[in-house]
Parts: sequence; structure tokens; C-alpha cells
Amino acid sequence: MRKIPLLALVLAVALLGRMGTAYEPIAFQSLCRGVAYRHDVRAEGPLSIHVLRIDRRQQWDLQTGLGQGTVFGLEPLDGIASRTAAAAKKRAVAAINGDFFVIQQGPYQGDPRGLQIARGELVSRPTGNSFWIAPDGKPKIGPVKSKLRVLWPDGKTETPLGLNEARKDDEAILYTPTLGLRPNEPLRQPPTTRTAGGKEFVLERVAGRPWLPIQAGKTYSARIAWVCAAGNSPLQCDKLILSIGPKLAPPAVKAGDVLQLAIETFPDLNGVKTAIGAGRVLIKNGKSPDLGPENQPRHPRSMIGWNDRHLFFLVVDGRQRGLSIGMTYPEMAALMREYGCVEAVELDGGGSSTLWALGKILNSPSDGHPRAIANALILFRNERDNLPATPRKDDR
Repeated sequence: MRKIPLLALVLAVALLGRMGTAYEPIAFQSLCRGVAYRHDVRAEGPLSIHVLRIDRRQQWDLQTGLGQGTVFGLEPLDGIASRTAAAAKKRAVAAINGDFFVIQQGPYQGDPRGLQIARGELVSRPTGNSFWIAPDGKPKIGPVKSKLRVLWPDGKTETPLGLNEARKDDEAILYTPTLGLRPNEPLRQPPTTRTAGGKEFVLERVAGRPWLPIQAGKTYSARIAWVCAAGNSPLQCDKLILSIGPKLAPPAVKAGDVLQLAIETFPDLNGVKTAIGAGRVLIKNGKSPDLGPENQPRHPRSMIGWNDRHLFFLVVDGRQRGLSIGMTYPEMAALMREYGCVEAVELDGGGSSTLWALGKILNSPSDGHPRAIANALILFRNERDNLPATPRKDDR
């Protein structure tokens, strides 16, 4: 009897669900050691729910990736997974779309709305709820506040800092090479800060002191290499750019002066290698906050949650009559509790909702194709454990 490859079987089942075929939800099917998939189809709604269940008893490496490798970049989930895997020199097992981002066309399209830490580098500052992996390996969710600031050479003046984002006239923003420089990819025309007006300080390393990439929980000494009298300074791979809006009046400084950059957050994320911004907390310590009335708009949704034994990547398709109508916030929390989660948080949804495993998109994105997104969470494990496991049913 001819054997059907497991992933082909799983995808065939998913395709049947997309065609509106009614059948009972299947048990979890093992994709590889420690990772199982379930396509949960429910006639009421209807709903098409895609679940990846990851065994926390095994050793995993969960990383974040950026579209095109830069803050300016947008890229479908499978591309981000492949790019991040190449940089990590590992094989990606699974991935889910990440944070909300600036989707409107403009200079900062693609900028993640909240926190991102990628392989230890702080890429985007926190602005609200976040998901991160603590230095002890435990997943965490909750609000994170930015305390980024520049300490001027006079020893008295401090100015709050943004990071790799659009600069208003009354703000100071720190720009890193990750804003627009793709790793190991020389460009004919270097990208710029895309700012207008104000003043920009090009910062270089102080010998013997820590430097790039910047990390949360650290303070950096930076020497002013030169001063630009206007914005739109070109990025450089070994320098930072401090951009000051025209309505700010920093202390008088000149080339050669040394200032301090305090890259701090609350809670302190020192030592965190992986973090990403998130939406509403759905479950905290086994309980759900007030998520509003039951009568809410339904949309495609992406979520991450866990209990002591498993981590879950979960996507609910939506905006597709006959396939899946999506979910409200209370329904999302109820679904995560149903799967046994005691902690859960929302990721970006709508057309961004995408779930990927072992080279295949598992769900049905509402745009009709995978949307180009800003960032993602990507799961890795030891290469020797990446081989597909023997197909078997593995019930909850």
C-alpha cells in the first residue's frame, strides 16, 4: 500500500476544510518530534481553526524575524521564516505572524507598532503589551514601558528617545543600521533616516566600550562623529544616528563630545533574546480580563498561548463566507482556554493572520494570499530533531 507523506495528508485535510466539506475535527497529527497540528473545523459559524501545539518539555529556540531583514521591510511569513533561518543557520520548524505594524503607505510603512528584540538586538521600542522569552527560558506576556533616553554631556539634561520610527518635530529618535540596511547586502544608494528638518548627530563607538547591536538593559557611550544641520542622514553599518526634531532644543554639543544612551525598559528586559509586541492579553494566570461585550466584529485572528506542557500557535481564519467568519475577543479567550492555555495574547490579525510549518502555509489568509507583514515568531530546534516523526494520532 502506498504511503502518503504526513504533511501532504495534513494539507489535504486543510484544503477540504477550505472547500466547505463538513467533518469532525481531527486529532492532532505529529509534524515532527514535539510539534503537532490540528485543523479544527466547526460548522457553527462556520469556523476554520489552525493549531500548532509545541511540546515545552523539549528544547526550542523561538526567535523573531523582520520582513526583508529591516524595519522598512515587508515580506510574507514564509519569506521571513526562510530569511531568519538562513541568518540563524538553522532549519525553521514553524512560524506565526507577529506584531501590528504601520500598514499605510509612507516613509515608515512596515514599522512594528511595539517591541521587537531579534537575537538579542532591540529593534523596536515597547509601546504596550508584549510577548517575550525571559532569560530563564519561560514565556512572558504583559505591558512593557520604554525608558529609552539620551543623557547629554552636561550631566544634567535627559531627553526621552524613540527607536527606528517616524520622528515628530518635538521628538528625539535613535536610528540603528537595522532601520534600513540589510545584513550582508551592499547597496548602491544607502537608505536614510527619512526625516525632514531638525538636527542629526552621527554617533560612533567609544573605544573599549560596548557598541552595536544595541540591547535592552544596557547603557552605551557614544561619541559625536559629526553633526548634520538637517535630516535624512544616510545610515551606516557601524554608526547610530540621533535625530532631534526642530521643536527640541538640546544642550550645546559638538563633534568629539561623548553622550550616554540608556536603553532601559520596565520591566527590565536585560538578557532577553526574543520579544515581540502584541495586542490584547486574552488570559493571564488562568483568568481573562474584561474583553468587552459578546457582540463584537469578527475578524481573522492570530494568538499565542501556553500551559506548563505546551506552547500553542493558533490562527482562526475569517472574512470568508462558507469557510470561516473569524472571532471576537471573548471567543478568542474561550478558545485558548479550551485548548488548555493559562496564558494567551493576541497577535496581529486580519489579512496578516498566517500560520506556517515545514515549508507550507497551513491556513487560508483572508487576502487570498499571504500578506507581506512586518515581523514574525519563528520556531527552531536542534537540527537532528527536525526530521519528520512517524505519523500518529496524539490527542489532547
